Amino acid sequence: MTATVELTAIDGKVLVFKVESRDESGIVGAGTHRRAIVDLQKFVQRVEQKSRQARP
Repeated sequence: MTATVELTAIDGKVLVFKVESRDESGIVGAGTHRRAIVDLQKFVQRVEQKSRQARP
């Protein structure tokens, strides 16, 4: 089985990929996958802030 991935678009911090997997008889599955680029430090700060606010 093989898989191929192609980056098809960049929209700001969002990356869009075309994905496909094949076996000896042809395409097994295909689709689109989106990923967002996240600033880890900012993300962790927001999670910690919301966590503190949620505590009674």
